[in-house]
Amino acid sequence: MKTNLPRLAISVIALAIFFAIFDMVCHGGLLGSQYGATKEVWRSEEEMKAWFPFQMACYLPIAIGFATLWALAFGNRGLGVKHGALFGFLMGLVGTGGMVMMFAFMPIPTQFMLPWAVIGLSGGVLGGVVAALVYKPKAA
Repeated sequence: MKTNLPRLAISVIALAIFFAIFDMVCHGGLLGSQYGATKEVWRSEEEMKAWFPFQMACYLPIAIGFATLWALAFGNRGLGVKHGALFGFLMGLVGTGGMVMMFAFMPIPTQFMLPWAVIGLSGGVLGGVVAALVYKPKAA
Protein backbone atom coordinates (compact mmCIF):
# COMPACT_ATOMS: atom_id res chain seq x y z
CA MET A 1 0.00 0.00 0.00
CA LYS A 2 1.04 3.56 -0.65
CA THR A 3 1.57 6.20 1.97
CA ASN A 4 -1.42 8.49 2.24
CA LEU A 5 0.22 11.93 2.07
CA PRO A 6 -2.78 13.96 3.30
CA ARG A 7 -3.11 11.71 6.37
CA LEU A 8 0.64 11.88 6.89
CA ALA A 9 0.56 15.69 6.78
CA ILE A 10 -2.29 15.77 9.30
CA SER A 11 -0.38 13.31 11.49
CA VAL A 12 2.72 15.52 11.40
CA ILE A 13 0.71 18.58 12.42
CA ALA A 14 -1.15 16.68 15.15
CA LEU A 15 2.08 15.24 16.57
CA ALA A 16 3.94 18.57 16.50
CA ILE A 17 1.08 20.18 18.42
CA PHE A 18 0.82 17.24 20.82
CA PHE A 19 4.57 17.16 21.60
CA ALA A 20 4.68 20.94 22.14
CA ILE A 21 1.71 20.92 24.51
CA PHE A 22 2.92 17.79 26.31
CA ASP A 23 6.34 19.35 26.92
CA MET A 24 4.81 22.62 28.11
CA VAL A 25 2.57 20.80 30.58
CA CYS A 26 5.36 18.55 31.86
CA HIS A 27 8.27 20.97 31.93
CA GLY A 28 6.46 24.27 32.41
CA GLY A 29 3.82 22.92 34.75
CA LEU A 30 4.83 19.74 36.56
CA LEU A 31 8.57 20.47 36.80
CA GLY A 32 8.34 24.27 36.78
CA SER A 33 9.15 24.72 40.47
CA GLN A 34 12.14 22.36 40.23
CA TYR A 35 13.51 24.35 37.30
CA GLY A 36 12.96 27.53 39.33
CA ALA A 37 14.91 26.08 42.25
CA THR A 38 17.87 25.34 39.94
CA LYS A 39 17.62 28.48 37.79
CA GLU A 40 21.38 29.06 37.88
CA VAL A 41 21.77 26.08 35.52
CA TRP A 42 19.28 27.23 32.87
CA ARG A 43 18.92 30.17 30.53
CA SER A 44 17.29 33.26 31.97
CA GLU A 45 13.57 33.80 31.46
CA GLU A 46 14.39 36.47 28.89
CA GLU A 47 16.69 34.12 26.96
CA MET A 48 14.09 31.35 27.12
CA LYS A 49 11.53 33.65 25.51
CA ALA A 50 14.01 34.54 22.77
CA TRP A 51 14.64 30.83 22.07
CA PHE A 52 10.93 29.93 22.13
CA PRO A 53 10.42 30.12 18.33
CA PHE A 54 13.41 27.83 17.86
CA GLN A 55 11.98 25.39 20.39
CA MET A 56 8.63 25.34 18.60
CA ALA A 57 10.34 24.84 15.22
CA CYS A 58 12.19 21.80 16.60
CA TYR A 59 8.91 19.94 17.11
CA LEU A 60 8.39 19.81 13.34
CA PRO A 61 11.30 17.48 12.43
CA ILE A 62 10.50 15.34 15.46
CA ALA A 63 6.90 15.01 14.29
CA ILE A 64 7.95 14.39 10.67
CA GLY A 65 10.23 11.53 11.68
CA PHE A 66 7.77 10.03 14.13
CA ALA A 67 4.75 10.21 11.80
CA THR A 68 6.66 9.04 8.74
CA LEU A 69 8.12 6.01 10.50
CA TRP A 70 4.65 5.05 11.76
CA ALA A 71 3.09 5.55 8.32
CA LEU A 72 5.75 3.60 6.42
CA ALA A 73 6.13 0.73 8.87
CA PHE A 74 2.67 0.28 10.36
CA GLY A 75 0.17 2.85 9.14
CA ASN A 76 -1.44 0.82 6.37
CA ARG A 77 -1.59 -2.47 8.25
CA GLY A 78 -4.69 -1.63 10.23
CA LEU A 79 -2.83 -1.72 13.53
CA GLY A 80 -4.49 0.24 16.28
CA VAL A 81 -3.76 2.13 19.45
CA LYS A 82 -2.07 -0.81 21.20
CA HIS A 83 0.56 -1.06 18.46
CA GLY A 84 0.80 2.72 18.34
CA ALA A 85 1.62 2.76 22.05
CA LEU A 86 4.28 0.06 21.58
CA PHE A 87 5.77 1.94 18.63
CA GLY A 88 5.75 5.12 20.72
CA PHE A 89 7.42 3.37 23.64
CA LEU A 90 10.24 2.19 21.36
CA MET A 91 10.60 5.68 19.86
CA GLY A 92 10.59 7.05 23.40
CA LEU A 93 13.43 4.69 24.32
CA VAL A 94 15.52 6.03 21.45
CA GLY A 95 14.94 9.65 22.43
CA THR A 96 15.18 9.11 26.17
CA GLY A 97 18.45 7.21 25.92
CA GLY A 98 20.10 10.14 24.20
CA MET A 99 18.54 12.65 26.55
CA VAL A 100 19.62 10.81 29.71
CA MET A 101 23.11 10.40 28.29
CA MET A 102 23.49 14.20 28.44
CA PHE A 103 23.77 13.91 32.22
CA ALA A 104 27.24 12.40 31.72
CA PHE A 105 28.44 15.43 29.76
CA MET A 106 26.50 18.42 31.05
CA PRO A 107 26.09 19.71 34.61
CA ILE A 108 22.35 19.06 34.66
CA PRO A 109 21.05 18.40 38.20
CA THR A 110 20.51 14.66 38.55
CA GLN A 111 17.11 15.26 40.15
CA PHE A 112 15.83 15.68 36.58
CA MET A 113 17.07 12.31 35.31
CA LEU A 114 14.08 10.20 36.38
CA PRO A 115 11.39 12.79 35.55
CA TRP A 116 12.93 13.41 32.12
CA ALA A 117 13.06 9.66 31.44
CA VAL A 118 9.43 9.21 32.49
CA ILE A 119 8.37 12.22 30.42
CA GLY A 120 10.32 10.95 27.41
CA LEU A 121 8.84 7.46 27.56
CA SER A 122 5.29 8.56 28.31
CA GLY A 123 5.47 11.23 25.60
CA GLY A 124 6.59 8.57 23.16
CA VAL A 125 3.76 6.22 24.14
CA LEU A 126 1.15 8.96 23.86
CA GLY A 127 2.68 10.18 20.60
CA GLY A 128 2.36 6.64 19.24
CA VAL A 129 -1.30 6.62 20.21
CA VAL A 130 -1.80 9.95 18.42
CA ALA A 131 -0.05 8.58 15.32
CA ALA A 132 -2.20 5.44 15.35
CA LEU A 133 -5.42 7.40 15.78
CA VAL A 134 -4.68 10.03 13.15
CA TYR A 135 -2.92 7.92 10.51
CA LYS A 136 -5.19 4.94 10.18
CA PRO A 137 -6.47 3.13 7.11
CA LYS A 138 -9.86 4.08 5.79
CA ALA A 139 -12.64 1.76 6.92
CA ALA A 140 -13.32 -0.94 4.36
